[in-house]
Amino acid sequence: MTHALPSDFFILLKSLNETSRKEIESVCTKVSLEPGKLVYEQGTAADSIYFIMSGLLEAVTFSADGKQSRVVAVMAKGEFFGDLAIFTDQPRLAAVRTCETTELLRLDKEPLLRLLKKIPELGLFFSLSLAKRLYHTSTEAHHKVYAIDLSGNLQRFDLLTIVQAITGMGHTGELNLNNSANQLLGSFFFRKGKVERARFGHLTGLEAIWQGFIESASEGTFSFKSVSEPTAAFPEGDSKIDLESTSLLLEGVGKRDTYQGMPETLRMMEGRLARMTESLDWKTDETRAAATDIWKIITTEPKPIIDVWRKLNYSAISFLEAVMEMGMTEQAELFIDEKPED
Repeated sequence: MTHALPSDFFILLKSLNETSRKEIESVCTKVSLEPGKLVYEQGTAADSIYFIMSGLLEAVTFSADGKQSRVVAVMAKGEFFGDLAIFTDQPRLAAVRTCETTELLRLDKEPLLRLLKKIPELGLFFSLSLAKRLYHTSTEAHHKVYAIDLSGNLQRFDLLTIVQAITGMGHTGELNLNNSANQLLGSFFFRKGKVERARFGHLTGLEAIWQGFIESASEGTFSFKSVSEPTAAFPEGDSKIDLESTSLLLEGVGKRDTYQGMPETLRMMEGRLARMTESLDWKTDETRAAATDIWKIITTEPKPIIDVWRKLNYSAISFLEAVMEMGMTEQAELFIDEKPED
């Protein structure tokens, strides 16, 4: 009986014998990149392939005059990129840049070609990957005439309105939001009109939906494409949503209204948060999880509230409701820094 090779490079690496594994690792170089950094530019010569150890990246194509761009893929841990240009000896088809702090393994062209001759599993791994991508592209082209594609400007339609339209029509597909620089803000996968997975900024799952609902319309675009399965990189487990569409929309409206009623200083995440008691004593079930996670991060030394929020998977409304309750119960205090006078 034969076993299918894994699609995750690092799982494949663990499955190899020690000699092959060490030989591959010996020619790989670790690369650490901050958010918004280019790995390589479109049109440049291909000299390396990259494997994603952690983080999130997007592949972007630019028009000939460089004035227009489009995100064509989002990639996460276990995936790899740059191989097509290596194997075809052609320039890079797209630029690749980081969406968040990212760790990569770089494997240069010459060592890669040598390894492919020595390690059959590695060659088969790349062959199967290329075949899957070709199949996906062919299938997408075949069904494109039947697809329902929607797009528009975020200044005219907020996320709640867009979600309501898609759920009302019962569509299956993926919704992407991009800012004015065409950088990906969030991705949402719908199955028969129900939001199944979500990612918005650093948030995933239901909290990503709430964050998208409460953020005011800004410059940027949205696009919905009919696909049978997600193409965006959604983390397993925490990005899954089980709430029914009607409940999701009604609760979303309530959260948006509550958020808009909060003080602007609080909504802007200004100030620093610190513990005022030795232990947390919490009575409210709805905010207990958020309060507990916040408590683990803050100390008696004030910490910037924005930094605390970015470390947690809670929308601004869920986070700030817990912060406000901490203040009212005098278990934590928000210190607002004085702004210098003009």
